[in-house]
Amino acid sequence: MIKLLQFYLMGLLLILIFGCQQTALLKSGPVGKCTMPPPLPTNRECFSSALSPDQRSQNTVFMLAMGANTGNLTKTSSDLENFSQTMQQHFRMPDSQVCELPNVFKSELVAALQFLNEHVAANDLVILYFSGHGTFIKDNDGDEKDGWDEILVTFDSHCKTPVKDEDGLRDDYFVKLVNELRSDRVLTVMDSCFASGMLLGGPSRSNALLANAQSKFLQIGWWGTEEPRLEADERMLINNEVGNLDALKGLLLAAADEKQTALEIPEKGGLFTFIFVEQFRQYADFKKAFVQTTQAVQKMTRKSQSPQAIGRWEILEE
Repeated sequence: MIKLLQFYLMGLLLILIFGCQQTALLKSGPVGKCTMPPPLPTNRECFSSALSPDQRSQNTVFMLAMGANTGNLTKTSSDLENFSQTMQQHFRMPDSQVCELPNVFKSELVAALQFLNEHVAANDLVILYFSGHGTFIKDNDGDEKDGWDEILVTFDSHCKTPVKDEDGLRDDYFVKLVNELRSDRVLTVMDSCFASGMLLGGPSRSNALLANAQSKFLQIGWWGTEEPRLEADERMLINNEVGNLDALKGLLLAAADEKQTALEIPEKGGLFTFIFVEQFRQYADFKKAFVQTTQAVQKMTRKSQSPQAIGRWEILEE
């Protein structure tokens, strides 16, 4: 009887430790009660009616906004819509220069970036946005100091078992696609995270807004099922980076650093996106909006989620 009680208490303790910040480890698919078959990939096209560089006389702005409701996330489509509408109003972009891909598949993401490059001129401003899960898998080319690749979890993994490495987009390949764009003026905004956020105390659940928040880090199958950065040699870690995404050209605004989780809040969406959009609508200034967002997010989460800015702010002023 004593052994049974000890076993029960140990199980309860593990649930309390891991439950609040990590998406549950799901062996049967990315949604706890997923009864539908895996979705078939869609093939949506982007920028097909946009003018090519030789058809216009001045620089312009392009935007590609994407999201994926995988795991327990439900508001990524709202995130991309809110972000996209805010940017469209600010820059007065025509529809032909905007592409929104909710529940984006990996093949669509890749094709959209490649097709975008056909329409971008050297000094155009390109805005890229992604809201969804992130996770990590074994590094496949030896370029990561901690031995792991971060991946963007696209809709390929939804209701799928088992997941495969190719069901997500490795950070290396994403960086390659972005850095091949003809313009160096690239703003990448990532409302995602690549660690389970196993920090003492965790975010403040005394804040009503965060009471039922979901982590944007995904554990499924063998994706994200270990905590490599806690096992790695601390001397090898790079502080304030976001996986290999810090190699992106231009400017990267990330919802959290690589050792933290990012949160989605009920009814509102990604915490970072929700606050950033509010601040940008108020100030109409990227840097000021980001600084205000960082302060608000850190305060609400007791610094367990700290947005990161990596790169050149100057690209927004050229």
